[in-house]
Amino acid sequence: MKNLAKLVVVLAFGSLSAAVLFNSIDPPTSLAQVTVKPTPPPANSSANSSASNAQAAPSPSGEKKITKSFILGKDSQTEDGEVPFDHETHATKMYSPDGKSTIACIECHHTDQPKSALKPPLSTSERDVVLTLASWQGSSQKVNECRSCHFQSGAIPEGKTLPSATYTERGKQVTKDLNNELAYHINCNTCHDAAAKLRPELKGKPGFAMGVDCKICHRPN
Repeated sequence: MKNLAKLVVVLAFGSLSAAVLFNSIDPPTSLAQVTVKPTPPPANSSANSSASNAQAAPSPSGEKKITKSFILGKDSQTEDGEVPFDHETHATKMYSPDGKSTIACIECHHTDQPKSALKPPLSTSERDVVLTLASWQGSSQKVNECRSCHFQSGAIPEGKTLPSATYTERGKQVTKDLNNELAYHINCNTCHDAAAKLRPELKGKPGFAMGVDCKICHRPN
C-alpha cells in the first residue's frame, strides 16, 4: 500500500510539471502562416553589386583605361586571317574621315546608346546614355564584344540569330546577315573609304587601307 501511495504521488507531481511546462510554450505556427525569406547576399557579392561587370581595372590614378589593342576576326576561318587593331589610336586621335575630330565610341559600339538615339538599320540598345570615355569611366556596365551579336559563320549559339541589314554594296541595295566578318568590313571599310575620298593623301600613307586593300589589314593564316 505504501508503494502504491508513493506511485500515485509521483504521477500526480509529473502531470502537474508537464502541464506547467507545456503552458509556458507558445502554440506552434501552422505551415500556412510561415513566410520563408531568402538570406540576403553579402553587400559585396555579385548579386548585389554591378561592379563585377566592370570592363577594365582602374589605373594607379583611379581611372579605368581603355584596352590599347585588339585582334579583330580572332580565330578567323577565312584565308585572309586576323586583323590587329589599334583601339587606343582610333579612340583618341583625330581619326574621323575628315581628320578634324575623334571617332565617337558609338560609331563602333552602336548598341551603347539610348533606344531613342538609334537610327535605321540599328535597333538594339544596351545603354541608357550615349557611350563616351567619360560615361564609361563613371559606370560599371560592361561594353559587350562585337561577337555578342555578330557571331562567326558556323559558330552561332543555339537559340540565337544573326542581325541583318539592308545597305548599298557596289551601287546596289542588298540585305545580308551581319556575321562577324561582314560587320567589321562594313564598319571599317566605309570609314576608311570616306577618309580616302576626303583626304587623298592618306592613300600613300604606310598602314592605311581602303576597302580593296585586304592584305594591309589582315594577317594571313
